[in-house]
Order: sequence, then structure tokens, then C-alpha cells
Amino acid sequence: MSAPDFYFAVNAIFRHLHERYGHEALVDCWQSLAREYDRRRIEAWRSGGPAAVADDWRAYFAREPQAEVDVLLGEDRVELVVRVCPAIKHLRDHGRDVVPYFCEHCDHTCGVLASEAGYTFTRTGGMGSCRQQFVPRPAP
Repeated sequence: MSAPDFYFAVNAIFRHLHERYGHEALVDCWQSLAREYDRRRIEAWRSGGPAAVADDWRAYFAREPQAEVDVLLGEDRVELVVRVCPAIKHLRDHGRDVVPYFCEHCDHTCGVLASEAGYTFTRTGGMGSCRQQFVPRPAP
């Protein structure tokens, strides 16, 4: 992303799709975007293991203005501690009405990235700060 005004468009697109086509269509959009657009990330996570996941997120948030995020690499997981979500902060700082389901996009996009790369994904919190965990699934 790297361009904070993009957050305005994202919020508006989420609202438009939700109001016009419904929640299920919005979720499908998020999941499809992750499968199609982030294919390279999925492959890198799968082949590089948790260290690749952590490096990817560090690089991602380094490009996001005003992000305050710790990326923690543990023995059995990667955890993102999002103290300040750059998107929510930018939208609020500019008086935008943040759609109440905004943070669900992380559940669905990250959920697909994680699942297809061999991880489970969980998020707690939201609307400005959260914790996200990526845990490798045991090999079958």
C-alpha cells in the first residue's frame, strides 16, 4: 500500500461492496484477493517457514505510514502486535467513518494466506490495535 490515501478508497470499497452485494460477497472478495494477488507471498511463506513470514510482515509494516507494529518470531509462531493500525489511524485522523467490519479483512485475507501456506491464523482485538498469530500446522 504505502499511500495513506489508499485507506480512504479501501474503506469506501468495503462499504460499497457490503451495501450493494452483501457481507458474503465482501468476504469472497477478500479471500479471492488473497488467493490471487498474494500468491507469491503464500509461496514464500510456505518455502521459507516462520522466519519468512516474520520478514515479510516486517517489510510490509515498514512501508506503512504511522504503523506501530512489533513482529515477534517465536519457536512455534509469528505474532504481530499491532499497537497502531496505520489504516484505522489514518481514517480516524481524517474524520472518516470506519466501517464496523473493517478489521475482518485481516481475518479473511490473512486467513487465506496462512491456510494456503500451511499455518493457522487468529486475531484478537481490532479497530486500531490487535494481535495476530500465524502458527505452522503440523505436517500430515
